[in-house]
Amino acid sequence: MELNVRSLIRNYILFNLQREEDYDPVYEDSRRTIKRLAAFNLLKRNQLRLQTITALAKMRKNRRWWVRPIFLDRKLAGAWFSLIPVMREFDEEAFFNFLRMTPACFDWLLEQIAHLITKEDTRRESISAGERLAVTLRYLASGDSQISISYLFRISDRTKFPMRGSELYNYKFGNSIILFAVSDAKYKFIAVDVGARGREHDAGVFDRSDFGKLYNNHQLQLPPSVYNPDVMESLPYVFLGDSAFTLDTHLILPFDSGYKPEEIVFNYRLSRARRVVENAFGILASRFRIFRSSMIGSETLVQNIVLSATALHNLHLMREDSIPPRQRLYLPEGYADVYESNGHLKKGRWRNENKDEENSILKKLESQEMVHANVLSGTAVREKFLDLFIKNSLPWQYDDLPDVIP
Repeated sequence: MELNVRSLIRNYILFNLQREEDYDPVYEDSRRTIKRLAAFNLLKRNQLRLQTITALAKMRKNRRWWVRPIFLDRKLAGAWFSLIPVMREFDEEAFFNFLRMTPACFDWLLEQIAHLITKEDTRRESISAGERLAVTLRYLASGDSQISISYLFRISDRTKFPMRGSELYNYKFGNSIILFAVSDAKYKFIAVDVGARGREHDAGVFDRSDFGKLYNNHQLQLPPSVYNPDVMESLPYVFLGDSAFTLDTHLILPFDSGYKPEEIVFNYRLSRARRVVENAFGILASRFRIFRSSMIGSETLVQNIVLSATALHNLHLMREDSIPPRQRLYLPEGYADVYESNGHLKKGRWRNENKDEENSILKKLESQEMVHANVLSGTAVREKFLDLFIKNSLPWQYDDLPDVIP
């Protein structure tokens, strides 16, 4: 006990010196709060240590245990009891980096789902809803193995890892499932479908998804076409895709050849718009690094992990929508790609984080089969947009295209 008190005093002195060197001294009110918190933690840790020693002594006598010894000090050394409260109180930025969520957002989300994840005590005290949520968020944010998360929170790992057959085998010589999603202009996912086998073609995934079925059956209830004075015609609302899909009235694709000047301009303008979708997936993978590693678990578990991450992604974007960019944490200023006033692209910071991740969800297929396009309505709609891009040109859209004469 005496040694612990000396260590506590030494750490407190070092803390004060560090704050003074950073020209951010600790005020008297804060000093009292820190001292009380440190003293409480010291007493609590010693109390829990005695309980752990007592429990271990009984286990040695009985030669068996209900809980493994390394998990007995969960309330002493587990992240939920030792690390997270300190970050919540003194370092909100560290709290966000650890759980990819601010304390206020964490409390709000916990209030919404607590009744769904609360377990009743039986033979022993159950893990609280807050701790369950923290474990899940840390797993999604870090991409660490479930064993590693188990040690961090001092919670026993109960997952089973069933093997899957060749049904999910893909061209990268591994098992995978596909995340098919539609993004809006603000990087939110407005439609998500998870579970298609990794070896399936994108067009087939689209056709078999719920979204694809609604689209093909004309049941999406899209807004009516809008008259555009530049081309003096009505233009429909459209989705943007690549050559893996089928050109259609509401699905615009780039020109395959792109040799004509106007086709080069069209593909350039389409590429600018599609970059938003690329950023949506990039931000998702950067914030939730579970996408950077292989997920070990049943197919249902992996699907739920992906759906949870996309839902949290949307939650953050909606909560920060009314906050000035410089005050945002999930999508701060400069994190996503932006086009400067001269039309030059300034790449977002998320790209540096994903730079060396060859197996990330952003890896594009090098070769894709061309599918037959709807040469009537789809082609006609694309020609209308081409006409729009030429007549309503951007000042810089020809700068990087030396072979195109405006």
